[in-house]
Amino acid sequence: MMRGFNSRRSIRSVALQGRLIDRRFRRHWRNYLFQCVLATLTLLVILLVVDVVLRAAIVVAIASTAFIIFVAPHSQASSPRRVIGGHVVAVLVGSVVSLLYLVPGWGEMAMTSNLARDLMAVVSVGFSILLMVLTNTEHPPAAGTALGLGVIGWDPSAVLFVLLGVITLSVIHKLLRSRLQNLL
Repeated sequence: MMRGFNSRRSIRSVALQGRLIDRRFRRHWRNYLFQCVLATLTLLVILLVVDVVLRAAIVVAIASTAFIIFVAPHSQASSPRRVIGGHVVAVLVGSVVSLLYLVPGWGEMAMTSNLARDLMAVVSVGFSILLMVLTNTEHPPAAGTALGLGVIGWDPSAVLFVLLGVITLSVIHKLLRSRLQNLL
């Protein structure tokens, strides 16, 4: 017999009492479904409009931003300043670091050496974190943007994807904020 488990309680009752399922789900299930569907549809529109699948780190960064905006819409991390600002900082830092691909010798080495490419990626993330903290635009998913640009180099379609994505997410967040609630 499992230790600490009362055999009288069913798995369903344990789940509904908040051990497996959030206790607020029963009261606010409409918000949970609405906000998750909204995040999914917004990402679908962004991907369809941009019509390009970029490297995984950048796409994951935007998906993580959607998660934060629609799961914790009233948190500081969901504010447009942090969402847009964090990704702009990451784009700028990632773009500057990716200029190293143009340096004779280093560029060729970065294209053929995982270590050099990885160094560029982590420097990009480190500097973007520092600048986000200094400018009060901290947004953890933006580190993925910096990482992606550090790895793939400057790509106008990647930059456009990130900027359009975070602006779209922020506009939808702003328009629907009064209908959204924190799910955390």
